[in-house]
Amino acid sequence: MRRGGRARGGSAAEKDSLIRNAGWADILRILATRGQQQILRLNPPYTIIQPEAVLTDLVRAQNPAPRRRCHTLVYLEDSHVSAYLQARCRWQRHDEWTITTLATTERDGHQLWSLLLEEALRQAGERGITRVFTKVPVDDDRIELFRNLGFAVYSHERVWGNLYVKGAELEHPRRGPLRTLESRDAFDLSQLYRQVTPRAVQQAEALTSKQWHPGSRLAVGGLAARAFVWDTASVPHDSTFAQHGIGGWVRLLTGPRGHWITTLFRPEQRGTAQDAVDYILWTARKSAPKPMYVALREYQVELEPLLEDRGFHLLTEQALLVKYTAVLERQVAPAFALQRGHRLVVSDWTMSRAAPDQVIACPTNP
Repeated sequence: MRRGGRARGGSAAEKDSLIRNAGWADILRILATRGQQQILRLNPPYTIIQPEAVLTDLVRAQNPAPRRRCHTLVYLEDSHVSAYLQARCRWQRHDEWTITTLATTERDGHQLWSLLLEEALRQAGERGITRVFTKVPVDDDRIELFRNLGFAVYSHERVWGNLYVKGAELEHPRRGPLRTLESRDAFDLSQLYRQVTPRAVQQAEALTSKQWHPGSRLAVGGLAARAFVWDTASVPHDSTFAQHGIGGWVRLLTGPRGHWITTLFRPEQRGTAQDAVDYILWTARKSAPKPMYVALREYQVELEPLLEDRGFHLLTEQALLVKYTAVLERQVAPAFALQRGHRLVVSDWTMSRAAPDQVIACPTNP
């Protein structure tokens, strides 16, 4: 934890300042100043289609378990919460965090947010968290707070919205080759992700097949989740890939404030992907007439004309950022080396998994 003595403004006045994990008393302090807070919410879709989860995450952060899903840090000055930060574990991962909320009661709280982020990264490293993620609009100058602390942009995402459910009423589209995602599809879906996603994005996100499992129909935070896939073999005239390969995936998350749609597909499956999005849009509209949002990565722009035809408008473009926090120490481990006499002997070699720019050093036996 960090303690500060002199006032941030540089005056001679002394202030008792402290950064710490939020306690029960801090929850009351935060709630008492809600009307004065400047809040930056950073984690779509959860911060768009859900009601504000500040209180819920504050309560969850009181869980004493070391692998709890929610974490809250507060900056106190003279027993007053001047700023706070909230983070959550990523879906199906206890070793990765997402920064979801930054808030302050100050007119310009950038310095406090920077201190909170620095402390969050320090705690993340101590807890074995390997990556910390966040999403920031590209035109928001507060992105520099993250860049200055070592966050790097690994992709961009454009969010399209149909906020008033406008556009021509879609006829009941045929479901076609779409089928409900099943647990057995997780491995094939992870292979699809590796084949169509840029390598830099794959290295940053490091998704596992477990993260592609359908999970419960009730997702994190009370969101209703539905996901569909289609097989390449079910699409006519497709002989490019193996018979049992997955041609694409589309998911619908529904929350109290709207629907969030994401998709993944092979380039030659664009036509089927458009039909799949039409089916999901129709499903969302019929299930609940709420605002609809579609998130497209910078390598999926070919679907944007379809969204425009369906009454969608570009709402924002956001940078996807990651910070690597855990650094594994270089250790000496035994390895076998083949000597000239064709005998296997134990040798020494070193490797650091957390430093991709470093190479493995293997001694050469004379």
